Amino acid sequence: MTTPSSPHSNGQHSNGQHAGSGPLGAAPRIGALLDRNIVHTAGRSVRHLVITIDAPLDQTAASRPRLPLNLGLVIDASGSMSGRPLEAAKAAALGVVDALQESDHLSLVSFATSAQSHACNVRMDAAGKAAVREAIRPLIHRDSTDLAAGWLLGCEGIAERLAAAQGVERNQCILLSDGHANRGECDPAVLAQHAHQLRVRGVLTSTVGIGIGYSPTQLQAIAEAAGGRMHDAEQPEEIVEIVLAELAETLSTTVENLELCLQLPEGVVAEVYGTTPATATGRQLDLIVGALRSGASRRVVVKLTFPAGSAGARLPIGVAARWKTPGEEGLHTSQALAVEALFGSAADCQAQPRPTDTTQRVAEQWQAHIQHRGLALNQDGAGEAASEFVRQELEHFRSYCHGLPEGDRLTDLLERFLHTIHRRYDPVAAKEMLFSSYKLSRSEADLRRRKRSSTEEFLRTEEAKANQGQPPQEPRRP
Repeated sequence: MTTPSSPHSNGQHSNGQHAGSGPLGAAPRIGALLDRNIVHTAGRSVRHLVITIDAPLDQTAASRPRLPLNLGLVIDASGSMSGRPLEAAKAAALGVVDALQESDHLSLVSFATSAQSHACNVRMDAAGKAAVREAIRPLIHRDSTDLAAGWLLGCEGIAERLAAAQGVERNQCILLSDGHANRGECDPAVLAQHAHQLRVRGVLTSTVGIGIGYSPTQLQAIAEAAGGRMHDAEQPEEIVEIVLAELAETLSTTVENLELCLQLPEGVVAEVYGTTPATATGRQLDLIVGALRSGASRRVVVKLTFPAGSAGARLPIGVAARWKTPGEEGLHTSQALAVEALFGSAADCQAQPRPTDTTQRVAEQWQAHIQHRGLALNQDGAGEAASEFVRQELEHFRSYCHGLPEGDRLTDLLERFLHTIHRRYDPVAAKEMLFSSYKLSRSEADLRRRKRSSTEEFLRTEEAKANQGQPPQEPRRP
């Protein structure tokens, strides 16, 4: 069944609209506007489309039974997990068992050179919990890391329960790993394809990277394409708090499988800031946003480069959303929002005001995008490519931020970033900054309670190393 959302007139702009509001099950609230809507007739004007999504609040959660949970817990038991990491993962699994209700079902898988199922679709009544606890305690580390085999085996258990369930349940996999997949399927693009297919079938996956040796590329590809979230547990003791926090977010989710569909005018070129998966088909751009918990907000910024055109001509941009509400069958779709750009002269472009709040949001998202991509290149050993990328982006970013309340601070951070990024950063600190920029670009909270270093502190440390003449870090081998 398809249920269109109703247009919502509150806060409409000449270059932006909002759609959808109401309680759980009605619709998320979608807003879309351009930072400036006049573009030059000569072409090559760059504007930014800012899309905001506000998930509905679940105000009745405390007064009604929650949906049953069909959970898969997949644990990396490769050799590098020996000792504290594996013991912490087992403690997290035991904590999950304690937190589940009698109506829930759990599948437990571990993986190393091969994958092993320790529990499949076990009902979490007293007997089931006792059986799963007995399966968790003797888990030991083994050899290599066939992440794909373990993850897919865990999802198979979820899918079996999904096919047999009499009612609607929440279907979620939580994947924990501390390493790079080095057996079986390792290509992030192929892992993302599997994740996409599972998401379409109703099985979502969130990932938890443990320590500093895991592959953020592989875990990120799975989490994003599967409509879940990626988390980081640098210390073993953080595994428990993050897994339980992810479980709580799963249970408070009010929007699943959220996708945005953009209809772009002929000749407009689009680039998404951040890591939101995007697929272009002709003039249509589809973006995977994923799951949102009750009351959460998400922001997506898309850079648009416009072609030449005639003065006064309008370029309509359509923005629609589709999503699933937990506890309901089928997808919902929103009515498309119409956002317009208008061709004008150079004087028209220069005279149009910039809404400060929207421009600030773009600058923050853009800065996180530059930082994340630059760090990824740096850690791949491509220091010169990282420097060139940051240099090119900074040339335009500096001009864009002029006059913004936070513009000088954001520009200064990137200037300092540029001066050090040619040297390979410390892998531990760089991974922390990668994760921080990833979360910022997705408007997601860091579930870890322990305070982390800021970008300012990170840069201060790297500047000190450069001034002291310390050699760059050697590339880390998987």
